Amino acid sequence: MNPVILRKGVCDPHIHVFEGKAYLYATHDAPGYENDFHMEDWQIWSSVNLIDWQLESTVHPEDFYCGALNQCWAVDAAYKNGTYYLYFSTGDWGVGVGVSSHPAGPFVDARGEALVDYREYPVGIPKWDPCVFVDDDGSAYLIVGTCKQEKPWDCYLIARLKDDMIHLAEPLRRLEYIGNPWPEDKASIHKYGGKYYLTHSSYYAVADQIYGPYRYAGNSGCNIDHGSFFSYRNQTYFASGGMDNPNRYLRASFLSPCHYRKNGEIVVDQKIMEYGCGQYDSTWKKIEAVCYFEASRECKKEDENGKFLTELWAGDCLHFPDIANIEENAEIQFMAAAKEKCMILIHEDSPDGPILGKCKIGNEKRLWNGQLECGAGKKSLYLEADSEVQIWWFSFPGEKKRHMIEPVFSLAGRGASLAYDPDGSNHQVLRNMELKGAAIEALADGGNGGNGMLSIPYCCTGADTWLNVYVNGEFQGRMDFPVTPSFWLGREPCIRKKEVVLAPGLNRIRICSEEYQTGRLAIDHILAESEPTACGVYAAAGGILEPRGNGCWDGFPQRETDTGAFSGRMVKYLEKPGDEIRIEDVACNTYGEYTLEIHYCRGGKGESAYQLLVNGEVNETLYFKPTGGFSVKAMKMHSLKIQLNRKQNTIQLRKTQRQDTGIFVDAFIIY
Repeated sequence: MNPVILRKGVCDPHIHVFEGKAYLYATHDAPGYENDFHMEDWQIWSSVNLIDWQLESTVHPEDFYCGALNQCWAVDAAYKNGTYYLYFSTGDWGVGVGVSSHPAGPFVDARGEALVDYREYPVGIPKWDPCVFVDDDGSAYLIVGTCKQEKPWDCYLIARLKDDMIHLAEPLRRLEYIGNPWPEDKASIHKYGGKYYLTHSSYYAVADQIYGPYRYAGNSGCNIDHGSFFSYRNQTYFASGGMDNPNRYLRASFLSPCHYRKNGEIVVDQKIMEYGCGQYDSTWKKIEAVCYFEASRECKKEDENGKFLTELWAGDCLHFPDIANIEENAEIQFMAAAKEKCMILIHEDSPDGPILGKCKIGNEKRLWNGQLECGAGKKSLYLEADSEVQIWWFSFPGEKKRHMIEPVFSLAGRGASLAYDPDGSNHQVLRNMELKGAAIEALADGGNGGNGMLSIPYCCTGADTWLNVYVNGEFQGRMDFPVTPSFWLGREPCIRKKEVVLAPGLNRIRICSEEYQTGRLAIDHILAESEPTACGVYAAAGGILEPRGNGCWDGFPQRETDTGAFSGRMVKYLEKPGDEIRIEDVACNTYGEYTLEIHYCRGGKGESAYQLLVNGEVNETLYFKPTGGFSVKAMKMHSLKIQLNRKQNTIQLRKTQRQDTGIFVDAFIIY
């Protein structure tokens, strides 16, 4: 899921793959501080599947020359000749280095003093936020600093390290950067396709040589804080800093695959940035093939239309673990084209695992359909090609419109708590649901409304249990949960269903225990099913934000985690004229008039003005009234009529007139 570690203050992620495992080296925001950062240590986490993260160690400043410190800023790591090196910021005063025989330490102070600090050349210039880049020839480089200093040191600083990795081989020098649109700190360097990439926040610049000059090349739009890039199992990833409420001083880390265009542009998939790596959902309209978790080789390409695809050869596999909500004997379809003809074999659990189905692909790019023979539940699928084929995406078309409510991003009532279960969504379930007062409450997409169905995978021991179901505040009956063989979900969990009546668009679903019960009940998630429709609910956080930049720190719009929002995140700080959200690929079956509802909140007094654009044309100016606060609980609807084209549409909400505190936006609802 994203953030990868919720509400722990794990931020400024630098991720490296050591010994076949991903290690996250992080700054650690202490909770409870609302006016400034308080960081008393660094943390090292690890993961094999990029879903389940284990705290490997906490690194304390008392173990180094600096002593106790509440400004333990960004940290990075490197490996050379059997030794691991930890480079850490002591505030903006300097950078130290520790050594260890293990990626997670314990680390020992390598020098007993700073590697670089403000007393070193250039004297009086702060040096922090270390990045250590090891080139293909084994040469290592240290990058530090900020571009906010006075000339001639309005730049990042770089120096080659000696082979011992704890001394500079040369003095720090300017890192030449042409066209920097936003001078700041948090620099990182990585290499791809023979080019060097200098990144900071979501900005990036490209050079042919390590020392530059770097030329500004673009903005991925998906990072508002410190981040880094890494490769794992033939996939390229972007590790991003971001906001994790309750306030801006408790940050988090996010992961998404990233893709490189032929011209060097970096593209980050916004859906995966919202949902998380290593897990998928069959309810999505499509699963992009390039967002695989693992591949036989790196096989991503850009087509002539700028779309990304995977190109597989005979015997190649793509691995998509944890695909949730696959229906019994589900249909599967591929947007694909073979060089001549190809058969895609769909294995479960491993490249040599049972074959659940096949799909024949011809040499024409179009949708090709196949059929699975399987039970319902979450599946780990390997897609194997028997000859050369290009795959753009695949999906699981069903007879119903489906929307999954995840407990991790829902409001949990008294006593209900998340617990590990390897077969649950995000590898978690919501336990203690039998307790009086325990509840889960969230928003669901009801499509055009009418008769619907709620489906809940669960496990229950001790005694049968029941929960009451409310939709938009109305009681719709009781769901019974009979005892199951185990208090673990299992690969094909027991599922209970309940018919409900849904309203068009957003629906507030609440399922709760209102009596004392003797059984023990855990639920995985809630799947809301309704009649198929091309329209629906679009999360604001899944849109494109403009202008792109370093979020609230520098006055730009940003996404923040908000439990209870439609997607678990909201878009905030749309305050300045020109700030906007853009929702693309809004699908409709026919041309005509539709209802658009914008789910928002606004604190303070007075109205805030925005232009609504539909397919690039100004539709009208909207005035959003105060709702009583900037919070999920204060959300209201702004409703209007719009004309939409058949198939694909784009909707933009753009701040206009004057700067004010603006609105927070949760979702756009179309029906």
